[in-house]
Amino acid sequence: MTTLRLGALLLVTLASIPHGACAARGTAPPIVEAAGPALPLQNGDEIHVATANLWGVSVLGFDWAEKVDVRFAEMAERLARNEPRLDVVLIQEAWKDSARHALLRHEGVIRNFPFRVDAVEQPGGAGLVVLSRFPIEAARFHRFQAQGNCLKFWEADCLAGKGILAVRVRIGDRSLWIGNTHLIACYSDDDAGDEACDEGDPNGGTRRAQLIEARRFIESLAKTGSILLGGDFNFTRSSRDYPAMVHPPLSSTSSASPTREARSDWSEAGRGTTRAGRIDYLWTRGGSDEAWRVVSPASPIFTAPVRLAPSSSPARTDDRGSVIDRKGSIPLSDHPVIMAAFCLVRVAVPGDDCLAFASGSTPE
Repeated sequence: MTTLRLGALLLVTLASIPHGACAARGTAPPIVEAAGPALPLQNGDEIHVATANLWGVSVLGFDWAEKVDVRFAEMAERLARNEPRLDVVLIQEAWKDSARHALLRHEGVIRNFPFRVDAVEQPGGAGLVVLSRFPIEAARFHRFQAQGNCLKFWEADCLAGKGILAVRVRIGDRSLWIGNTHLIACYSDDDAGDEACDEGDPNGGTRRAQLIEARRFIESLAKTGSILLGGDFNFTRSSRDYPAMVHPPLSSTSSASPTREARSDWSEAGRGTTRAGRIDYLWTRGGSDEAWRVVSPASPIFTAPVRLAPSSSPARTDDRGSVIDRKGSIPLSDHPVIMAAFCLVRVAVPGDDCLAFASGSTPE
């Protein structure tokens, strides 16, 4: 993200929280909202999870990201059509209240994802939202202790309330933890590309600390259970932070006997299928008895551009009279939305078939 865009988060924070409440941001418990009954499983043994950084930055009524309302409205329409089918959607950078509220109140979004947690209003900041087809039984938010350098006000990560939002989702007869997070940005020259952050990033230490916090937090919640974790990690596969996610284990998550202890290894759902420079991921960690298997590796979805209404202002042209800056469309966001399909398998039976979720036990 550009320095200009993220620098605006300082003003976002100051404009959106009560005077004197900065120190308390990120401490209130997130609220689970249910807008309808649980929906039946469409496929008995797999779920489809997407992660989307929607770039929704606005300051005092002025957008610091391109066409926020238009893009969020288009995202709502695509979620309403739900093609490809999604079961859980993890959203980051949903900071603009009006755009986020319009998306969450869209009739089609409510129909397809009746359960949600919005960690912007409650506890404030973070920019994280989780949408779910299945009941969300519980939600926990951890604001990172490592928040960046507050003296770099143009970055403003230290006041953005970033952290990890974890929800316990009831899928059939199983309760499973799914996390959504957004780590500190690099703030390098955009023209250099994301890979420029892999070496000498001044925020690398903070990002590593946030990564450790995120893992420890959700591992402590899930204990010996299987975990899904997605979001914008702001590092590429070439980064020194990438190995820190997959191994070695950062902490023990169980005091149970070795035969029942949760597996500590994490794996990326899109390995070998997504571009090396990607900074958005879906990760899984296996449990003591069951582990996630990737049915369809992470790949971009919603790649069609967002069509814009014709501009009434004259287009800028070059010396030959050719139009050089009139846009008829824009991307849905500056981060491609990615999706992967997962199922559960028994740890003790390598190569075993996917386990069916017992849809009859899903509460309404």
